[in-house]
Amino acid sequence: MNRSLYTFLAGGMLLIVGASCKKESLLTYKSDNNIYFNFIEGTNPATNDLGRHQDTLDITFSFNDASVTDTIINIPVAVTGEASAENRNFNLMVDPASTAKAGTNYELPSSFVVRAGLTQDTVRIRFKRTPELKTTVLSLLLNLADNDQFKANLLYRNRSPQSQTTPIYSTDTVRMKTFKITVGDMLAAGPYWPSYYEYSFGTFSEKKVRLMNQIVGMPLSFWSKPTTTAQERSDVAYYGSFVARYLSDQAYAGNTIFEADGITPMKMGNRFP
Repeated sequence: MNRSLYTFLAGGMLLIVGASCKKESLLTYKSDNNIYFNFIEGTNPATNDLGRHQDTLDITFSFNDASVTDTIINIPVAVTGEASAENRNFNLMVDPASTAKAGTNYELPSSFVVRAGLTQDTVRIRFKRTPELKTTVLSLLLNLADNDQFKANLLYRNRSPQSQTTPIYSTDTVRMKTFKITVGDMLAAGPYWPSYYEYSFGTFSEKKVRLMNQIVGMPLSFWSKPTTTAQERSDVAYYGSFVARYLSDQAYAGNTIFEADGITPMKMGNRFP
């Protein structure tokens, strides 16, 4: 349940994978009015992939230009029961365990509403790019609670919408009334580096990836997703081999490139010993 989506910002706005194909939803006819978080990532209409439910989201400013000072994200919420002809308020609270500070690190609306005619709406959050994010990752933990319009009795659901019709899918669950967001401004390996990049690029370091960006033009957001195409895998091999040769040439010329500690020689992955 602690698995998270590592999300990168571009142009000051959060890029969230759109959910344009058909998605599994909870009962909306003659059921109690419950409200729950309904964040889904990874949908792909071309392959009929319904995506995966998430209860955590990691965002970073580290790939943005210094002129980017904030970003807006929208966290979807959905309700059971029928749509209403009127706006309905729901109760959302910030957990005291959060380390992000209201007003300083983020701004939330003064009230939260599911608009008339809808069974899904969003919570709009503005995150600020504060100096402390260069050294600290902050968290914002949101909790849904009961009010006179909605209950918040739904606790868990399966991560995969396809699990209800295809038992082979994982039974891993996500929380429905709690959502955690972390925000930082530091370059980090993220969840895909070990599986898709480490064999070519070696151990992650900020100095290494910035060097790769400088000498071969690798985008600083390059490793933000799995390599799913032949071109992406070819790019990994190209970047890795180019920088491995560069490091070797520099060492041969008596200019060994070291990691930030000034002691450890920089090296690429086992693919390029």
